[in-house]
Amino acid sequence: MLKLDINSEDKTIDLTVLLKGEASPIDIHIGHYEVLTDEVQGIKISNIHTSREWMTELIQAIAPERIIPFHRAKLLKIVL
Repeated sequence: MLKLDINSEDKTIDLTVLLKGEASPIDIHIGHYEVLTDEVQGIKISNIHTSREWMTELIQAIAPERIIPFHRAKLLKIVL
């Protein structure tokens, strides 16, 4: 991860990553996140866009909304 910006007021996340095999970084914008602490505990993310059009299209087709359990996102639990 090269950059991580979390806006807790607007509930958005912007990050820049350099994936293995990629020549240039990829920007990812999570348009909304919600911390879930009830029965399901994790982070619900939605409205995801990337700097790669094909990647955004794939996300929208397969998982436009996703819940990431805290045990898979320990860093996010600490930061959020």
